[in-house]
Amino acid sequence: MQININTNAVVKFTAKLETLRKSGLPNAIRGTLNDAAFNVKQHTMPAQSQSEFINRSPNFFKANSRVEKAVGFDVKTMKSVVGFIEGGLRGENNFSVKDLEQQEMSGTIKGKSFIPLDSARKGGNNTLVKPANRITAIKNIIVARNMGVGGKKQQLAKAVIKAGVGGYVLGGTEKGENTLWRVNSIAADGARKFSLTPLYDFRKSRTIHVKETGFMRTASMKTAGNLDRYYIAQAQFWIKRYMK
Repeated sequence: MQININTNAVVKFTAKLETLRKSGLPNAIRGTLNDAAFNVKQHTMPAQSQSEFINRSPNFFKANSRVEKAVGFDVKTMKSVVGFIEGGLRGENNFSVKDLEQQEMSGTIKGKSFIPLDSARKGGNNTLVKPANRITAIKNIIVARNMGVGGKKQQLAKAVIKAGVGGYVLGGTEKGENTLWRVNSIAADGARKFSLTPLYDFRKSRTIHVKETGFMRTASMKTAGNLDRYYIAQAQFWIKRYMK
């Protein structure tokens, strides 16, 4: 976004600022840039995200975005920036923010070995993964194919027994070969009967191709439509202050 301070709607405010004080115009432009950046962060970007993404955490976009405010008095180089940071994420392997650039511009997201299933979430596809079911919280996964001879069903059964109730097993039968399971129960009589909950679909180092959403660009352009209004408000503030 760029501010045009000489349009018909705002030129009189620009002229007035330039006659009052040298710092008047830079102050108004700086304030306008910062007002616009915060509007994107607090309003247009969260609103646009609602139409482009499944918002499993209502405050995700606000909580993980920051504004770098415009500073100084050189109007030619002055700028404000709104974008996303990774510092607020939980867990070393949380790529929710890291992948937003590909979501914006299109591209490929690598390393998506584990994708959570609905049964790992709090209440279906539109909700967050339960804390206890996050990959970072799951330890000591038993891999069924490492359980020696036998078919897939036999290997799975051996892995389940080794993992024990509350443990985790990667493997399965033909239909669930690439599934991470939690062991819920094992028959007490030694029979190989057990109850499992599927938590993640697993494909080692899978790559996902994502289409361009342009959600930040769209949000920024919606805010840009109000730049004249922001500039007029800033100009009126500084004119009133200087004329006291």
